[in-house]
Amino acid sequence: MIANPMDHFLVWDTVSMAWTEVGLSSADYPKIALELRANYSTWEEVNEIIMGDVLGSFAVKSAFFPLALIPLIGMFLITPFPDWGYEKSYLQKRMMRWQRLPRWQHYLNPVRLVGYPIAYLFSLSLRHKLKAAYFSQTPTNAELGRSTL
Repeated sequence: MIANPMDHFLVWDTVSMAWTEVGLSSADYPKIALELRANYSTWEEVNEIIMGDVLGSFAVKSAFFPLALIPLIGMFLITPFPDWGYEKSYLQKRMMRWQRLPRWQHYLNPVRLVGYPIAYLFSLSLRHKLKAAYFSQTPTNAELGRSTL
């Protein structure tokens, strides 16, 4: 288990790709899944971070997405979604801001509550592909840094 919450960056970085123009390629999932398996003993640990933290963090941004469907307003709202992914420093700051408060306090924000189902839908395909890759990957001892002796 990972002791430092900032060590969950791989999960945050991966799932944040659901809010980009490009997203992940099918070749990315197996590589990420191997890394996740090396750091998390169960899918439930990964999913807890995704569902409780990452989706919650992106829920406010997601709440405003329906307004982007209105052409004039949409020109101003779509711009914040990056093409190729979020900058590492931006995502780390976002994680630190999220982790300053207990998780339940974030969900007192009604905009976050409205945006959570939208964030859930935004990430649905990515989460399913990542879960499938996680369960299809069996890391070797060498990949886990273990001795075969």
